[in-house]
Amino acid sequence: MDIYADTSFDLIVVGGGMAGSMAAIAAGRLGLKVLLLDEEGYLGGTLTACGTGPMMTFHAGEKQVVRGLGDEMIQRLVAKGLSVGHIPDSTGYTYTVTPFDAEGMKHELELMCIEAGVTLLFHTSFVKATLRDGLLSSIECLCAGNLFTLSAPFFIDASGDSDLIAMAGIPYEQGRESDGRDQPMTMNFKLVGVDIQVIRNLMDTDIELFPFLAPKAGLQHSASRLSFSGFQEIMMEGVKKGEITFDRDIVLCFETNAKNEVIVNMTRINGKNPVDPIALTGAELEGRRQVWELYSFLKTHIPGFENARLTYSGPRIGIRSSRRLKGAYRVTVKDLFAQTIFEDAISACGYPIDVHSPDGEATDTQFFPYGAFYTIPLRSLLNTQVPNVMAAGRNTSSEFEAHASLRVSPSCSAIGQGAGTAVAIAVKTGKDLFSIDIPLLQRTLRENGAFIG
Repeated sequence: MDIYADTSFDLIVVGGGMAGSMAAIAAGRLGLKVLLLDEEGYLGGTLTACGTGPMMTFHAGEKQVVRGLGDEMIQRLVAKGLSVGHIPDSTGYTYTVTPFDAEGMKHELELMCIEAGVTLLFHTSFVKATLRDGLLSSIECLCAGNLFTLSAPFFIDASGDSDLIAMAGIPYEQGRESDGRDQPMTMNFKLVGVDIQVIRNLMDTDIELFPFLAPKAGLQHSASRLSFSGFQEIMMEGVKKGEITFDRDIVLCFETNAKNEVIVNMTRINGKNPVDPIALTGAELEGRRQVWELYSFLKTHIPGFENARLTYSGPRIGIRSSRRLKGAYRVTVKDLFAQTIFEDAISACGYPIDVHSPDGEATDTQFFPYGAFYTIPLRSLLNTQVPNVMAAGRNTSSEFEAHASLRVSPSCSAIGQGAGTAVAIAVKTGKDLFSIDIPLLQRTLRENGAFIG
């Protein structure tokens, strides 16, 4: 489709990560004319642009609480040998992890969008938001030196950082309530040639090296790909000797869909604002410095890493938290521990509260009772200031600590499906987002595989 010849859509989704992709696919399958734009040249967001993986977790205990489009994508990858599906989390931290082939995910998301009739627009940033009569009417975009305007009656901000929300003048908050500081950013990197069997043998002979796994010894035998968190004493000695020059207390690695290939999630870039241009560049530079420091340390000190080879970092810095919508409802920690099933629930999540401290200290985790889950209400995606703009994904309206649970990729995929479905209901019934038929919305979500409690 010639984007310049046809620039009016039912829905424009900004950001092609899990939330944005699922929002666009959901709305497209329900008959809407949808444009999905992203500043990268591919879909997948953090999972493909930041080297993040695996997805964790689709489950709460034995119950799968994230289903729908996100799970459909995984099952399509499984059928092609590009994912081993949902397997036990052998770090012992949460219930399941879902390794995947990142290149396969890029392609599968594109196929799902194309099948749903979604128009894709890559390498595109928006530079201006135009409001008319209290609604966002259009956005001015930039791609390859070309400026052009796109319009729609509804927009979804799935940028992660609430870029559209901020540019449209919609209220947002950032960081923790006490001082506005965000969780640290991380530059993930990938190593091949890791001898995973060495790590598996250590789990059998010296389980205390792996503190989260120790109470669940033997769990690793049911994981076809290995995740591991451990070697704290070796790391502490490295910090003491100056071989590690930043605050990190544990080795954390996840085997991908390819055996003996791991994603290393260990760098920690603290004290930099992820939505400040200068700080963001500084984070990229510091992240890569830490990558090379860790690469050397792992090869020298961690069993099984002697022959590891670095294949890539990033390609861009991973951001855990930044701007969050100030929405019609703000999800709280109390809601999470109460296992709240909201009357306008659109998705569910069972991941623990996982705060990487902005102070540079160890990760602060609050676990829910086994099998507990909570839901996300539609109202936490809505705002009254510019009501035709929705949030979707990690910019959902929430407390800082509550956000540290709902921000993970399976949850974002489910939130995105809920957002795209809500817009489809609004368009088809001629209602605004605050007036749509909630039972119809929830029935439509369930008919399309979603779980909402």
